[in-house]
Amino acid sequence: MEAWRESGLSQADYCHQHGLNRKTFSLWTRGDQGDPSMDRDTSLELISVQVTPSVPVATAEASAILLRFPHGAQLELSTAVPPRWLAELLRCLV
Repeated sequence: MEAWRESGLSQADYCHQHGLNRKTFSLWTRGDQGDPSMDRDTSLELISVQVTPSVPVATAEASAILLRFPHGAQLELSTAVPPRWLAELLRCLV
């Protein structure tokens, strides 16, 4: 908030220059100014995270999607099947 105030820019211009969502930024400024609807006891902090697969890639490639049908038939598909193709298959089977 401090950097925006010191910039002399409007909220819209500041958000555009810094790649920020204008509506979210507006909520932040209201919270910063003591808006009673904002929870002042909660401090927000940005943290860096790294997302990694929960299953090692070699194992994930070897796994399969198993469809079991009520009459006992099973269909095993590779996890490499595109989601759209799988969705279309399921639509056809219903």
